[in-house]
Amino acid sequence: MKSLSLLLLLAVLSVACSSKVEEAPAPELSGLTTAVALPMSTVNIPISLPYSDLANILNREIGELLYEDRDYDDNGGDNLMLAVKRSAPMRVGAKGTFLQVKVPLHIYVKGRVKSTLGGIFSPSNAPQLQQDAQFNIEVTLSSKIAVLEDWRVQTNSQVSFTWTERPYLEIGILKIPIGSMVEKVVEQQLGRIAATLDTEAKKQLQFKSQVEGYWKQLFAPIAISGPVPAMLYLSPDSVYLSPVVADATAIRATAGIRTTVLLSTTGEVAGAKRLVKPMPNLHINQPLQESVQLSLVAGLDYATATRFANENLSNKDYSFENGRHKIRIEAILLYGSGNTLVAKVKLKGKAKAGLIGNKKIDGTYYFKGTPYYDAASMEIRIKDFDFDIKSRDILLQSAEWLFKSSFRKQVAEQLRYPVKKELAEVRKLAESSLKQQQLGEFLQLSGRIDRLEPGEVQLSERYILLFVNSTGTINASIKP
Repeated sequence: MKSLSLLLLLAVLSVACSSKVEEAPAPELSGLTTAVALPMSTVNIPISLPYSDLANILNREIGELLYEDRDYDDNGGDNLMLAVKRSAPMRVGAKGTFLQVKVPLHIYVKGRVKSTLGGIFSPSNAPQLQQDAQFNIEVTLSSKIAVLEDWRVQTNSQVSFTWTERPYLEIGILKIPIGSMVEKVVEQQLGRIAATLDTEAKKQLQFKSQVEGYWKQLFAPIAISGPVPAMLYLSPDSVYLSPVVADATAIRATAGIRTTVLLSTTGEVAGAKRLVKPMPNLHINQPLQESVQLSLVAGLDYATATRFANENLSNKDYSFENGRHKIRIEAILLYGSGNTLVAKVKLKGKAKAGLIGNKKIDGTYYFKGTPYYDAASMEIRIKDFDFDIKSRDILLQSAEWLFKSSFRKQVAEQLRYPVKKELAEVRKLAESSLKQQQLGEFLQLSGRIDRLEPGEVQLSERYILLFVNSTGTINASIKP
């Protein structure tokens, strides 16, 4: 009888202490991530047309001789000859917001008076008196230049000139006023000059083609050299143009290209698709910002995060309820699933199961949590850390006590990654990324960083990504 009781006891103890290796199903991978909303910045690009260039074009196109009439009998027999020439090169400048072209003119006029003396002479043989005169005047053409939303350049040139003394011819005892006749010819020729000015201004002020070239250049990634290699990505979205102004030396405008600015140390753009978009229509006559919101992204790859986790958590015993329950993490593997960090954990342990026997834990289970940046400790940490629902179902049957213990909290406390050193390196990297960076053949970026502020944490296929927002200035210059 004793031997039978002993056998039953051994059987009960054997069942109580027996266990099997459990393998919880892995959580389904999620490709859904909440995209980080990158702030928009404005890259300001100066555009100019020097007056000297425009003056050279106008002087070449207009020439010196504007008008010539060498026949007394044309124009209805007006008995006048007239020549209008430029006496010096045209000068281009500005007055207020208007482009001005100064045209110095030399006017030569020759007139005649014929008289039949009461019919004594025939008209063809009538005696005549001739006299010539010369005048110099300076004419001003003023033009207001504007750019429309469809990029067309609009100009409206107006002509003005005044006589300091009304011109006339003295022929014998006659004093013949010729101002109205000369004015008519001059106005006709100045109308031609104004039309040429409008045509050349539209031709030379090719804002769309200039800005479109810069727009495309901004999409090209820039490699940033240094101790931590990185890439600078810009993704232009819209274009602004300041009012066109005529200053002391040139016609000027500033194109402001609104774009995200992302500096990545991982070679990834956090899932963003960087397609070169066609340049849209303009937003015109709006104030342009000079500050830049530079987004920096630093990455901790899962292999490194896993190594740190194993160093802090693996092969350490955790005891609960005065030693009644013991558990050990034998290995841990971290990876991302959507916005969630998954920890695949191999657990081994035992728990006191009533009056007799122990329940053993031996298997692979899954935790899930959300990484975030803790500003106080300057660390990436994990919140809402808990068993995946399928792992929970299995463990409730064998280790219900785990859900009442501090085990999950203790594990989460060890999943922390200091980034203070990395942030210091990122700041240096950010500052160097905005110093004289060449884009294409003519465009050069320059700027500075004033403030850094770590923000969101996002997961990619390979990295835990920390986004850092920085404020500074950025501008583009055109190399001659």
